[in-house]
Amino acid sequence: MKKLEPKYLEALKKFRLIDDAFFSACFDNNEADVQYILRIILEKSDLEVLKVQTQKSVENMYGRSVRFDVFATDKAGKLYNIEIQRSDSGAVPTRARYNSAMLDYHKLKKKAKFNELTETFVIFITEHDVLKDGEKIYHIDRIIRETGKLFEDGTHIVYVNGSYEGEEGNQLDDLIHDFFCENPADMRHRQLAERVEFLKDNKRGVRKL
Repeated sequence: MKKLEPKYLEALKKFRLIDDAFFSACFDNNEADVQYILRIILEKSDLEVLKVQTQKSVENMYGRSVRFDVFATDKAGKLYNIEIQRSDSGAVPTRARYNSAMLDYHKLKKKAKFNELTETFVIFITEHDVLKDGEKIYHIDRIIRETGKLFEDGTHIVYVNGSYEGEEGNQLDDLIHDFFCENPADMRHRQLAERVEFLKDNKRGVRKL
């Protein structure tokens, strides 16, 4: 077995979950931990993830294709896209709109009926407060302006503000904190810390990267 270069191992120690490549390595085919994260962000304790893929490409024969950082489905058939963005320009609202549309494009097959479209969730975890209102999480759903009622088309967009400094002991605040930890010993969610520790400190885990 080839010995890993010390420079590589040193660089690995600095990776965090907010770093796209490391995030993908942590969660590829990792239903349990993606489910754990989604339950916290969406506050759905009964959500059950069925399948997870990272860096999944969806081809658009008429225009720009897309590659999802995380693409997941749950047992109810709902679709989830989680995107890690350190650059504000990569998390503009129109990017969220496009990813949402591509989830539908992926789901609806030729001659299928529109009511076969399932609920979709596009979730951006960003390094900065892209929407700039100081909230730790933003939920975006379409509304009917005249009535204020929800236009229930089943699409949901969520932004998690990585710059938010919350309180220890709050699940979402702790999750945000953990995405910026280099050392798994500093992470508050032990389930995620164990995965990060495996990839950084276990020989078998290191060679998966």
